[in-house]
Amino acid sequence: MKKILVTGGSGFIGTNFIQKLIKKNYKVYNIDKLSKVSTPEKFKKNKKNYTFYKINLLQKHKIKKILYKINPDYILNFAAESHVDRSIDDPSHFIFNNIISSTNLFTIFKDFSKKNKKSVFFHISTDEVFGSNLKKPSRENSIYDPSSPYSSSKASTDLIALSFVKTYKLPIKILNLCNNFGPYQFLEKFIPTVIFNLLNNKKVPIYGMGKNIREWIYVDECCQAIISLFKIKTSLIRFNIGSKLRINNIALANKIFKIIKNNGKTKLKKNNFIQFTKDRPGHDLRYALNSNLFYRTTNFKIKNNLDLNLKKTINWYLENSKWVKFAKNKHTNKRIGLSD
Repeated sequence: MKKILVTGGSGFIGTNFIQKLIKKNYKVYNIDKLSKVSTPEKFKKNKKNYTFYKINLLQKHKIKKILYKINPDYILNFAAESHVDRSIDDPSHFIFNNIISSTNLFTIFKDFSKKNKKSVFFHISTDEVFGSNLKKPSRENSIYDPSSPYSSSKASTDLIALSFVKTYKLPIKILNLCNNFGPYQFLEKFIPTVIFNLLNNKKVPIYGMGKNIREWIYVDECCQAIISLFKIKTSLIRFNIGSKLRINNIALANKIFKIIKNNGKTKLKKNNFIQFTKDRPGHDLRYALNSNLFYRTTNFKIKNNLDLNLKKTINWYLENSKWVKFAKNKHTNKRIGLSD
């Protein structure tokens, strides 16, 4: 049985990823410090062959001890402070935690890899490192042009990972993901905000004029895409994982409205459910990934049905009231990321 160590496995993507791994009969270990946007262990539905460690990645000696004890076949680093608005409010917190935490992992893995040469490290990153892309989709070797403290911290960790590959010849793979959505996503993110405002008959706040475009992938498909790389032996270091499904915020909000309205779950009217708000500072207009290298290397097939996956996401929130109640207690529902 393959052993997988996941850091940040109690976050949105990490939680879904671990559930996927368990179903596929891997032995899974999760290291997470647990923040207020994490999913507590009581909400994990399947804990077969699963072990949780509540540890901050800044505690380097503890992480090292666990890594050598587990001796994992694969390490996946999902851990990151990841909300752009919060990074605007508190840039130092994001920059310090994201960079130092990841560097700790790379450094520990450097020594671990000498004795465990078959172990592979996957560093999970974001399309935001490439900045706003108004022309051709970003390739793996495109110039980094981050706009927020969050994306700049992630860009830094990518470059540090790359330096460890070049200097120490480490088997580290850097994966830049497009926007994920689906179960367990915290309520302050865009799609959950749209869903719960509509369910509560409140207008949906949208930045600027709502023309910002994002590339979206359903979290279950993204997790499966990452797992597909486990069996691939390649010297390639970097992979973009996107869907080619790009849509602006107004169009996406309208899709969600249509689903919820057709189910009789909101009293709001089609022509009056959006409330435009002051734009976020440094707000990127468009993200777009060229993921041809990933799909060509893995032969992975994506179903990519946005409407169906939005319905599944909405239904998940409706069917998991205990998790939603917990998340609402942690969510202030106040605008963050305002410039002075």
